[in-house]
Amino acid sequence: KAQNISDVVRWSTLDQIGTARTMGVGSAFGAMGGDFSVVNINPAGIADYRVSEFTFTPSLRINKTNGFFDKDPASIEVRKGTKLGLDNIGFVIAGHPGNNWTSSNFAIGYSRIADLQRNVMISGKIKGSITSYFAEQANENTPEELDDFIAYPAYSTGAIYDFDGDNYYETDFSDQSQDVFRTQEIFQQGGINELTFGWAGEYKNNMNLGISIGVPFSSFEELKTYSESDTDDEIAAFRNLEYIERLNTSGVGFNFKAGFTYKILNQFRLGGSFHSPTWYRFTDDYSTSMLYSFEDGTVQTYDYDSPDGTFEYKITTPWRAIGSVGTTYRVGEIRGFVNADFEYLDYTNGSYNGTAFQSSTEEQQWTNEVNNDIQRRLGTATNVRLGTEFGYKNLRLRAGYSWERSAFNADDFFNNKTSFGIGFREDNFFIDLGLRVSEYTEGYNPYVVLDSELDPLANINTSKTRAALTLGFKF
Repeated sequence: KAQNISDVVRWSTLDQIGTARTMGVGSAFGAMGGDFSVVNINPAGIADYRVSEFTFTPSLRINKTNGFFDKDPASIEVRKGTKLGLDNIGFVIAGHPGNNWTSSNFAIGYSRIADLQRNVMISGKIKGSITSYFAEQANENTPEELDDFIAYPAYSTGAIYDFDGDNYYETDFSDQSQDVFRTQEIFQQGGINELTFGWAGEYKNNMNLGISIGVPFSSFEELKTYSESDTDDEIAAFRNLEYIERLNTSGVGFNFKAGFTYKILNQFRLGGSFHSPTWYRFTDDYSTSMLYSFEDGTVQTYDYDSPDGTFEYKITTPWRAIGSVGTTYRVGEIRGFVNADFEYLDYTNGSYNGTAFQSSTEEQQWTNEVNNDIQRRLGTATNVRLGTEFGYKNLRLRAGYSWERSAFNADDFFNNKTSFGIGFREDNFFIDLGLRVSEYTEGYNPYVVLDSELDPLANINTSKTRAALTLGFKF
C-alpha cells in the first residue's frame, strides 16, 4: 500500500525544457522548429533543420520551499537546495531527399523532462498524534499479522499496544484533543530523463510531419523524517517519537509522439501533436525505522528497523494533445516569432497496476482503490504556454509565460512559470542562456486518520529557479 495516487501524479507531471532556447520562450514551441527540444513537444518541428546540429545543455537548479500546518500557520519553515545537472544532449542529422520532400531529418538525444529535487520542513503544535494512524493500521490484526513497515514497528517500540487483547490497539494519547508539537522533514531528489528517437520531413515547403519514440528513465529518492515531542511534559507517559520512511524508486517506460505543422503564407503557422500515454514499469525499494520514548517509572526508549522491502508495479500516464499557433516576422535584420501552445490532458486517464507482477486478492483490492481515487480526485487540465523570440543580427532575446493547472480537481491554483533568455548565433556555432522561475502551492498530509478533523493538513509553497546554458554546433 505504499503506492498511491501521488505516484501517478508524480510521473504524469512534465516540464518540457531541454535546451536553453526552449526554456527561454517558456516551452512554447509547438508551431515552431529548428530547436532540438521540439522533438518532445511537436516532433514535426525537426523538419525545419537545413543543416545538422549538436547541442549540449548543463543547468543549475535552485529550489526553495516554505511549509506550515494549516492549524498553526505562524510556524513557517523555509528550506533551500541547489544542484547542478544536465538538461540536454542532442543530435539532428539533416537530409535533403529532393522531389516534393524539402527535408528528411533524424534526431536522437536526451532531455530532462521532470525534476523532483526538493527539501521541505514543516513544524507546528496541533491536535492529534501519528500514533492514532499506527493504531488504525494495526486494528483487527494480531501482533503476528501486523505489517513490517508501519504497524509492527509501532507495536515493537511501544507506540501502540493491545491492552485488552482484542486486536484493537491503544496509545499513550487517550485525549486526542491535546496539542502535540511535531515536525516533518522531507528530502526528495530524482526526475525523468528521456531518450528520444525522432524523424520529421517537410513536404512541399509548407507541411511538416514528424514522429518520435521516447524511452523515459525515471528515478526518485525520498527520505521522510516525522517526529513528535512533549518538551513541556504535558502528556502523561509520552516523551517523543521518530518515524523515518526511506524510498528509492526506479523505472523505465515507453511512449510515442506524432505531430504536424502547416505554414500559411510563410508567416503564419499552425501545429498539432499527440502524445501517447507512457507505459511505465517501476521498482520500489523501501524501509522504515521507528523510535519511541515513554515514561513508566523510568524513561524507556525502544527502536526498530524494518526489513528491506521491494515491490514491482506498473503505471500508465494520461495521453495529451497540444494545439499551437504562431507567427514569424522579418524586417531587415530584425526577425523573430510569437508562439502559443494549448495543452490538454485528462489525469483520470492515468492508472495504477499493482498486480502486474504478483497476484493476490489484497493487491487487487488496493489497485482498485487507487484507481477509484484517481477517478474521484483528479481532473482535466488545459495548460497555456506563450513565448516570443526577438532577433537582431546575431543577438536573440526571449521571454515566455505559462499557466499549468494542478492535477487535483479540488485545487483551484495554477503553476505559473516565467522565463527569459538570451542567445548569440554565428554560422556554425551558437550559445543560449535561459532562466525560468516557477511557483506553486500544494496541500500535504504526513498521515491520514479516520477522523479528518485530526488530519495534520499542511501547505507547501515551492519556488523553483532553473538556469540553463546551451552550446550548439552546426555541421
